[in-house]
Amino acid sequence: MDINFSNQMPIYVQIMNLIKLDIVTKKLRGGDKLLSVREMSENLKVNPNTIQRAYQELEREGITYTQRGMGTFVNDDNDMIRRLKNEMA
Repeated sequence: MDINFSNQMPIYVQIMNLIKLDIVTKKLRGGDKLLSVREMSENLKVNPNTIQRAYQELEREGITYTQRGMGTFVNDDNDMIRRLKNEMA
């Protein structure tokens, strides 16, 4: 995943879009666990709060869900995946 720090688009939105793309291209599938906030922030070299915001927005949109103490997972709802494909087409 690459983040463009000079892009006008907020970093958390870029992260959301990268995760959505991974879901649409089946790099991530329903039930897959996302990296922890700490791991993702270290990989992308961004503030953990930025990752947390992206994860919260993805959950708000119904794309992911969080299990307390377990992590954040990709929703396996086929309708959501179809909707994502249409949005990104």
